[in-house]
Amino acid sequence: MDITVTESEVKPGSRKGRPNHDPEFRRRLAAAACEPGVSVAKLARENGINANMLFTWRSRYRAQLQAETPSLIPVSVVHETPPACVAMPPDALGVGHPTQRTGTIEIRIGGVVVKVDGVVDAETLRAVLGSLRS
Repeated sequence: MDITVTESEVKPGSRKGRPNHDPEFRRRLAAAACEPGVSVAKLARENGINANMLFTWRSRYRAQLQAETPSLIPVSVVHETPPACVAMPPDALGVGHPTQRTGTIEIRIGGVVVKVDGVVDAETLRAVLGSLRS
């Protein structure tokens, strides 16, 4: 893949031997260096510039592109209606088949430890915890 940027407007530099290249020439060369499969060193050599200079131009070009790219993406909110309740057969819900939940809850408040084993309804647990607070 040969990419050659032509028509470089080289102006004499401020010091001997250091030309000032046109900003448009720099941009075109940096964009060409960003193409996939392009050898930056070969592209620089074909255009008579130092490869390190082209690497610098390319990194500045990429930074400029990234700064111009918006950091937020558009989002659309979709209001979905909740699904209607679906009646399940009684055997699927486990009606008539009580499930035995087992486990242990251990709560430490201050120097008091409350340990609950097995199944406890929420109201009883609230009453016990309420008495610990007072």
